[in-house]
Amino acid sequence: MTELTLDFRQPSPAFADHFSFFYHFQQGDEVFEMVDRADFAQLRFILRGDGRCQFVDGTVQDMPDIYIQGPTTGNTLITGTGDADVIGVGLMPAGWAALVPMDASAAANRLFDADDLLGPAVTETRDRLLATTDFDARVKIFEALLTGLMADRKAGYHDFVAAVNQWLVDSVTPDVNELAERTGLSASQVQRGCKRYFGSPPKLLARKYRALRAAIALTHKDGDLDDILAEGFYDQSHFIRELKHFTGMTPAAFAGEPTVLNQQIAKRIELERNNPMQRSTVIT
Repeated sequence: MTELTLDFRQPSPAFADHFSFFYHFQQGDEVFEMVDRADFAQLRFILRGDGRCQFVDGTVQDMPDIYIQGPTTGNTLITGTGDADVIGVGLMPAGWAALVPMDASAAANRLFDADDLLGPAVTETRDRLLATTDFDARVKIFEALLTGLMADRKAGYHDFVAAVNQWLVDSVTPDVNELAERTGLSASQVQRGCKRYFGSPPKLLARKYRALRAAIALTHKDGDLDDILAEGFYDQSHFIRELKHFTGMTPAAFAGEPTVLNQQIAKRIELERNNPMQRSTVIT
């Protein structure tokens, strides 16, 4: 039986628009393998253990001790050996803009050593995280790092990121032309902005969130599932392909065979459903 636990903490209000949830991942199997959904970017500290990611394009990378994972545009296979202890946080688009000095689309489906991107403060933070096993204490240490890293960042991204978030939430099949109208930007400016902060051009971004929204509705047997399927997908085959691509699971697997990882992620459902952006992306 898989020895895997995943616990979550909601960030402080000051971070709510930038970061999703802090999480503490532990597993004790000699070998583990799991499939993760398409997701936000991540900042993770490997405190114990080792692992590697195989991304949707086939690229395989070993996980550095402290790394940033760019936004993912498909499911990711995560494997590792030995006892593992990991703490991380999801970087929502505003969090990426505030922390990472590179285009999110250039980082999509890739891992980067966080020390190279964020400087030596992350190494000092890892040492502090290792000095305690208390999750709440670790979250405070993590938030102190984020506060310091964000102190000198410009905040010109807020309006655009908020507009795209709302555009994604408002429709199962959001129209790119409408996004240009909402932001007052040209089509090329919208393309650049989505790639810079979200890691994908608008059409791929809309596909990603549509598939994840359908997965949520399927898992929780939400009443709007039929409307999502009718409005968002050409037919059953299209739905199956999209769900498989972005989550690594078929509709039948979601309904009857949820993975151990997805069962653990269920812990954060009630929290995430209080946030429209989170509500559109969480899967269990």
